[in-house]
Amino acid sequence: MTSTPTPKSLRKLLAEQLPRDVDFNFYHYSTPPTKSSALFSAPPTAKSERTYCESHLLAASIKAKDELNPSLPEELLVLAIEVLVYTTRKLTTVFVSKADSTGYLAELQLPRAQSGSPLKVICGTFVSWLAGERRREGKKLVISLFARAQDQYLFPASIDNKNKHVLDDRGLVKWWCKVLDPIVWQYKAETERKPFAERLTDDAATCNGSTPLSEATAKGYLVIPGFDPYDTLRYVPPVPVANTPRRWAATHPLFQIAPHAAAPPRCLVPHFPDDPKARFLDELDEELPDRGTDAMVADGGTPSRSNGMWKSVKTLDQFWEFMAFRQECSSGRIVGFVWVVITPLQPSIPEEDEEEPSQQSISQSFAQVDLQESISSPRKRPNNAPENSPYYVWPSESRGTICFSNKDYDRAHEVLIQQNFGTRASTAKATRRWKEEIAVLGGVDQWGWKVTGRKEPANSSERPIANGVTPVTVMGVRKKRKPEAATNAPPSEGAQSLESGLVRKKPKVEAAPVPEASTNGVNTLSTGLVRKKPKAL
Repeated sequence: MTSTPTPKSLRKLLAEQLPRDVDFNFYHYSTPPTKSSALFSAPPTAKSERTYCESHLLAASIKAKDELNPSLPEELLVLAIEVLVYTTRKLTTVFVSKADSTGYLAELQLPRAQSGSPLKVICGTFVSWLAGERRREGKKLVISLFARAQDQYLFPASIDNKNKHVLDDRGLVKWWCKVLDPIVWQYKAETERKPFAERLTDDAATCNGSTPLSEATAKGYLVIPGFDPYDTLRYVPPVPVANTPRRWAATHPLFQIAPHAAAPPRCLVPHFPDDPKARFLDELDEELPDRGTDAMVADGGTPSRSNGMWKSVKTLDQFWEFMAFRQECSSGRIVGFVWVVITPLQPSIPEEDEEEPSQQSISQSFAQVDLQESISSPRKRPNNAPENSPYYVWPSESRGTICFSNKDYDRAHEVLIQQNFGTRASTAKATRRWKEEIAVLGGVDQWGWKVTGRKEPANSSERPIANGVTPVTVMGVRKKRKPEAATNAPPSEGAQSLESGLVRKKPKVEAAPVPEASTNGVNTLSTGLVRKKPKAL
C-alpha cells in the first residue's frame, strides 16, 4: 500500500509562490458546513439533494512605509477573495463568489514583471488548496465561477485609487482562466487514464484512501454567451508544451455534474448566489404552474402539477443562446462562465438516498447550535460540527483562524463593505478598524499570520515553470552578427543556430542609389525600381 504525502499548509504554499523577501499578512475566517438550499432543482416527483455550504474569506495586506513616520509603516489591505464550498453525497463544488483588490499593492514598488503576479498567485493558491482539502474519495469536485467586470466588489470607493488597475470584461475572463489553468495541469488529462486492467490492480490502494492526487483527471470549460467555440478558445491559456492536447473546451460540463442528467434544463443549471444565470432561472421558473405556492419549489423541487419544462426554453443550448441577450451579457460586455472538473480515478459506489442515523444526529447538532447562537453571545462558536459525514469533510487544518456562525459571518462581511478604501489614509484606517472589529466579533486578540515570499524572480528570457511542466521558449538570444566575410560562409558544427520553431527574419539591407544604365541610348532602371513622373516646368 502506497502512502499519501501530507498536503502542504496554505502558509507554505503561499510562501513558495510569492516574491522572495516580500512580506504579506493574511486573514482567514470561515463557517462550518451548514445545511443550505440545493444547487440543482430536483426533477418532478423527486426530492432535492441534501446540500451543505461552507463559506471562506481570505484577505491579504501589506506594510507600506509612511513618509511622515517611516518607523511605523501602515498596514493596507490589497486583496480579498470569498469562496463558497457546496457539498452533497456525490459532488463537491468550490464556487469563487467574489474577489477584489484595492490597488495599494503598488506601494511595494515591485518590478514590473512581478507587480501583478502576487494577486494572481494568492487567488490561485487559495482556490487550489481549498479544493484539495475538500476532495473526497470517489467524488467529483468542480471549481466554478463567473467572470464579470465591475469597478469594485468588496472594497468600497477603491475605484478612486488611481493605482487600481480594473480589467475590462475580456481581460477579466482571460485573467481567471490563467488563475485556474495551473490547477488543471496538476491532474492528468482525461485521455491519460490508465487501462482498465491497470486500474483494477490499483483498487486496493484506492479503497484504502491512498489514491494519489495525480491519478484524478481534470479539464477546464469556458462558456461566453454569444461567442462561437473558436472565439471562446482565444480566452484560455495556450498549452505550456508544444504538441500537447488542449485541456480546455468551449462548452459547459453541466450534463456531467448535474445529479439528473436526463432531467429538464432547469434541473441542470446550478443556482449560485448573485449569479446572472441564476436570475435567468428564477425568471423562467415563473412559467411553471403553482410556482409561488407549491412548497416543493421552496425546497428546490418542481411543482407537483408541472413536468418541469419551461414554455419558452426547451433545451440547454437554447438557455445559453438566450443568456447572450441578457443585460449582464450584452451592452457591449461579455461574461465568462468557467468550470474546472476534477474526476476521480474510480467513482464511489452509488448509495441509497436514505437518511442515516449518524446524519440525523448531525442535523440535531446543527439545530442545537443555531438555537444556542440565537440566545448566547457571539463569542460562542459552532465548532462542535463533525469533521466527516456522508455529505462533506471539514478538516480542522483548513478552517479559518476564526470560525463564525453564518449570522456572524454576514456581520463580518458588513463590516468590510462599510469601510472606505478611496485613499491611502482611509484604507489604513479601514484596515485597522476591520481587523479590530473582526477580532472582537470572533472573541480573539490576534488572528492574522505573516508570510514571507521565497520564490526567486524568473529570468526575463524564459517563462517560469508551472507545476513541473517545461514551457516552450518563445524568444531566443542572438549574438551580434559577424563580419561580412564570415556571414556568407556555411554554418559549422559550432555555429549558433535558432531553435526549432523559430523563424529568423531576413536582415535589412540599406539600399544604395543605383545609377541609371544606358542601353542603346535608352535610359533603363534596375529591376524593382520605379521611376517617378517628372514634374512639369
